[in-house]
Amino acid sequence: MSAHEAPSRSRDASPAPGVPDACAHCLALAADMRRREPHERLALKHTAPLVSQSAAGVPFSMLTFECRECGTVWRLYDRANELFVSWVPHWRPGALG
Repeated sequence: MSAHEAPSRSRDASPAPGVPDACAHCLALAADMRRREPHERLALKHTAPLVSQSAAGVPFSMLTFECRECGTVWRLYDRANELFVSWVPHWRPGALG
């Protein structure tokens, strides 16, 4: 696995004990990470976005959300001068598969 690939579990691996699987809403978001709006079960964790700059000097902002249904944490990245945003799950063992 390269440094840029997200970890995943194999199809026959079971989730870690006590860690629920992602809900259908989070699985749909994982399948369409360019959608602009959060699904209705995501709760904003902080009111102010983190504003920073990439190593290449591109400014971006980040908001953190947590799913009220399954607990999956998502980061929403919005880069300056780009039409699309990126949703990135903050991976937990067994959260998405």
